[in-house]
This record gives sequence, C-alpha cells and structure tokens, in this order.
Amino acid sequence: MKILALTIALAAHAAAADLPCGLGAPPGTKGFAAQQAREADEVARKGYLTVCEANLERYDVRSNLTPLASASKGLAFKPVDLSNTPFARLQALGGVAEAVGDVKSRFYRGFRDAKGRTVTLFEHDMSADGVRAYRNPKDEPERVNGLPARLVVLQAQKKAASVLSWTEGRRYYELWIDTNVVLDRSRPELFALAASLPKAIPAKPNGPTAAPFVLGPDGLPVIQPPVPAPPR
Repeated sequence: MKILALTIALAAHAAAADLPCGLGAPPGTKGFAAQQAREADEVARKGYLTVCEANLERYDVRSNLTPLASASKGLAFKPVDLSNTPFARLQALGGVAEAVGDVKSRFYRGFRDAKGRTVTLFEHDMSADGVRAYRNPKDEPERVNGLPARLVVLQAQKKAASVLSWTEGRRYYELWIDTNVVLDRSRPELFALAASLPKAIPAKPNGPTAAPFVLGPDGLPVIQPPVPAPPR
C-alpha cells in the first residue's frame, strides 16, 4: 500500500510540474501558436484552462485592500456607484488604487459573498490617462449588457479564478471570483453581477487618447516605436 501511495503521489507531483506557469511564449515567438492551440483545445473540451497555483496569485489582492475612504483618495475618476446593485448585499473588504504614470486611473474593490467567495471588481478609466486598449473580437464571444466580453476560467489544484472582462466606452472592467464557474455552475451569477453595474461616467469625456493600434499580418497590434523628441 505504501508503494501504491507513493506512486500516486509521484504521479500527481509530475502532473502538477507539467502545468503551464507564467504568461507563456510571447506573440510572434516560436511556440506561441502551438501554445494557443493547446489552450483553445482544452477550453473547448472542458470549458476552463488548467494552470499552476502561481498563475492565480495576480487575482488575489486581498492583502493590499484598505478601507474604501482612504483607498479612493486621489482617484482621477469616479468609480461606478454600487449602492443600488447586488454588490451592496456583499461584505465590502476595501479597495486599492493603481496609477498609470502619475494618474490614479485604476481601482480595485473587494467583496465577500454569502458563500464565502471573494469577488473583485476592477475598473480602469482610460479617459483619465489616455490609454487605449485593443482586444481581438474573436476573443470576446460573451456579452455584458450587449457589449463584447471575455470569460476566462482558470483551475489550479486547490484554487480557481473566473475572470469576466469587457469595455464600456472608455471604462475597462474586470470582475473576478475565486471559483470555477463552470464546475460549480455559478456562471449566471457572475454575468448577472456584471450586468447590474450602472453606466460609467468618464473622467474626461473629450480627453486625449493614445494613437490607434495598427494590426500586423498576424492580427495582433504592432507596437509603434516612440516618436523621438525634436532637437533643441
């Protein structure tokens, strides 16, 4: 029995060691297309992607959260009002702001639901900092209030994360929950929570934006080199 237990443990360890970690091969490099094909096949078969535990760390901001009053100081935009949404029935855990350059244009708010799951709402007001985002329409088959959206479900050995993301005008959203919504069939709850958000009010409706993306032959945006400053 000890030998059998050891064999099972070694097999589990080997399987865990083979799980993809990190972001993988960058676009345009050798292995990128094969990696994308493998991931697409797994998602098509199971509805989620199996990853290592480290890949889920980015979706846990609980240790960085502070009371909302202090966390929202200096924000360059007004986060959407959650008082008349299902978020108001969740336990608020706090928030944390991030800056793009010197502009605090990104904000996270954490919650705990009645089942003990952690829910995180992330907002990025791109009108405040002039950032422009590109997403391949093929990657956004879902809909949130009629807007193109993407659902990514990641499953590790002991943890999971389901991430729904979409853009409304100049406001980019991500809604995370620390569970596999495919396996526990809570996908409708996640989408209903996203759909409950009111319309965002951009910080600068007519603010500057970055230059539009130019797509290369692979369908990915080409990163343009910075324009050199004129000589003095």
